[in-house]
Amino acid sequence: MQYRKLHDADLDAANAFLANHAATSMVLRGNLRTAGIERRRHPLSGTYFGAVDASGAISAVIAQFGSGNVFVQSGNEAGAPSGLVDVFRSEMTGPVAGVFGDADQAADLLDQLGLSDADFAINASDFLYDLDLAKLIVPINARADDFQMVDAEKVERSTLLSWLRAYEIEALGAEDTPVLDSKIASRLVHALDARNMWALIVDGKAVSLSGFNAQMPDMVQVGPVWTPPEFRSNGYARILVAKTLLAARARGVTRAILSTDSEAAARAYEALGFQKIGRYRLALLKSPVTPSVTERALS
Repeated sequence: MQYRKLHDADLDAANAFLANHAATSMVLRGNLRTAGIERRRHPLSGTYFGAVDASGAISAVIAQFGSGNVFVQSGNEAGAPSGLVDVFRSEMTGPVAGVFGDADQAADLLDQLGLSDADFAINASDFLYDLDLAKLIVPINARADDFQMVDAEKVERSTLLSWLRAYEIEALGAEDTPVLDSKIASRLVHALDARNMWALIVDGKAVSLSGFNAQMPDMVQVGPVWTPPEFRSNGYARILVAKTLLAARARGVTRAILSTDSEAAARAYEALGFQKIGRYRLALLKSPVTPSVTERALS
């Protein structure tokens, strides 16, 4: 088994492996589809490392993106091979800002990197949900004229920035700093360009936000979903998510996934037909950390 950085020639093997573990690989799959492996100047480009056998087949992947966030997929194993982690650590492109993936696999990677006791903004093992869109339960009033779904670009930019900032602080434990403002502004530009974020309009006013943070031709990952506190308990998020999924289904998407640690959100998603299939970890560090290189990694 080889543990090494992946190249464009490995793209098909990487896609084949990740497709077999689609529910916990959507960001990896979506970014690969958009930016490939070695398209370095694309905003979704990353550095990919894999466990590659003699035939070229891949059995584990670790990738780091420009944000510093690291995603892991080790298939049916509880964690990534130590040799792969060593190669990643010795060749990583910058400090680790966060680790994402199947809850157990991400926890194992944190442990192997020596980050289990680091200072986290959030380290949550969310419930992972899956939905066959043929079984989407559409709220009775979702198609009513009173509830209109519009592209986020039609909402005031200041409103979108405010909502995304509030989402990052409440859902992801972010600190409200100029660095967060810069991060949100960049994220919004990308979302508007990709046209993967929408708002619900009621009585001429935007009341809820929903998007897809990863997309494939047959599958989407829902997020972020945000309703300001003053508009909550009206079912707006559930209606908007249903509308976005109806539109996705109309263009051929057959499956949706999402994760949450909110009981209220979980009830809303279950009302749409989502079912729990596992757990997904979001581990965001308060400040990026560079793991030390071990002797084994240098040998």
